[in-house]
Amino acid sequence: MPDSGLWRVFLASCAASLCNIAFGFDVGVVSGLLTDMATSLDLTQFEKEAATSGLNFVAGFGAVLMSGNLLDRLGRKLTILLASVTLIAGAAMVASSYSFPQLLVGRALQGLGSGASWCACSVYITEIAPLQYRGSLVSLADISINFGILLGYGVDFGVQEAFLDHPDLHWRVSMALAALLPLLFCVVSPFLPETPRWLVSKGRDAEALEVLRKYSDDRSSSATPEEVLAGIKAAAAADGNATPSWSSSLCPSSPHDVKMVVIALLLGPAQQITGTEAILYYAPTILSSLSRFSRFYANLSIGASKLFGELFAAYFVDSAGRRLLMSVFNFFLCVAVFGIALAQFYHAHIIITVVCLCLVMLTFSLGPGPFTFVVVNEIIPLSRRARVVAASVFLNRMTSGTVALTFLSVKTAIGVPSTFFLYGGLGLVGTVFYIFFIPNTTGVSLEQASGGTDNNGSSDAANAKDDIEAGREHPEPDASTALLPKGSNVAHIQQY
Repeated sequence: MPDSGLWRVFLASCAASLCNIAFGFDVGVVSGLLTDMATSLDLTQFEKEAATSGLNFVAGFGAVLMSGNLLDRLGRKLTILLASVTLIAGAAMVASSYSFPQLLVGRALQGLGSGASWCACSVYITEIAPLQYRGSLVSLADISINFGILLGYGVDFGVQEAFLDHPDLHWRVSMALAALLPLLFCVVSPFLPETPRWLVSKGRDAEALEVLRKYSDDRSSSATPEEVLAGIKAAAAADGNATPSWSSSLCPSSPHDVKMVVIALLLGPAQQITGTEAILYYAPTILSSLSRFSRFYANLSIGASKLFGELFAAYFVDSAGRRLLMSVFNFFLCVAVFGIALAQFYHAHIIITVVCLCLVMLTFSLGPGPFTFVVVNEIIPLSRRARVVAASVFLNRMTSGTVALTFLSVKTAIGVPSTFFLYGGLGLVGTVFYIFFIPNTTGVSLEQASGGTDNNGSSDAANAKDDIEAGREHPEPDASTALLPKGSNVAHIQQY
């Protein structure tokens, strides 16, 4: 049986991911209700695209305006709570819309909440997760999105069956149900801890120690909570306890830090250039030749492939490594996208297209899907983490929104095969980026992965930086000793 502290970390991570489930629910449910919503509100094609991809654009600004500024000021947990309230207000506004402007305001609120919660959730889990399970636990943030997509498909189908003769009620009820998950987070949030790293950054060491004691994985760690706290404090002191400005966060003085920030910022859009999210939004359009039931089961298969891939990858990420999984499966993702293009070009049987769509989602979820923001959170130190992660989420959502917003127009202009050939070609560029530029963060503490040093400028941490940049595995026992104050008797800090 896992240690009780690890169970607490797992449950806290699941709770923090509730708003991400709501985001996935939105993606899944909108793909099924878009036609009824457009008919009910008399939406043009541009308005339909704005109602779907507009969520991503505003989510990017939500990450920057809300999470980027509030994560350091208010804390990780309270930021997720504020995002939840915003999501609830957005769902209520959309469900009661009778005009496009009102719908747009509601979607904007949902976008702000989604972007803020997505950013805050990944930072929150990164900072409470033990080293041995950090990759798996942080990938929960993306797994929850895929679970939400499946949930959205199922709920939309059920609501549509219930209101088959009332299409106006179909989409309104479906969108109103999106408020339940953020509402659940509001209920459970008083029982969740704040992250020990944020508490240390605010000088609240006693509270941080209490969290570490309660949420420690005692069976697999050789470090006591006191020793872990000492390592966090030493790394925070070396990094600088003051929260830097946006400009100093995104433009640090150290060449190594500049490189890590650039990689983190590019990882955001690299995840989305293959068009996977547009495929999810417009799968019903791509599969329009199928009957309603067949289209539902096809969508369900696509969503299940995405979820299964992430569950499988989460199991292996802390042993196989982030870079290997992202590089290999992003390449196979491109192959699957080219398969869709060829199937459309040669007018292959629709089953071939469905199989390729499932393979796209499977390969995406085995690589760049769950691990992009695992790496982004790991390579950025505590003082700059909130703002850099927010900026990366912003670029990720801008890219996703652009792809989704232009999908129908590009499809009309150059045809379906050429559209997917374009996505596949861009994906190959991303694969090269993953192979040559993603640092290896597997098996090192969070402070070590982000380049922490001790108060005395120990060269051990600096050497670890070079190892990480070069992609060499850094021995786990040495990963955290560089974070300890001089004279410490602690041999290893392996847990966090």
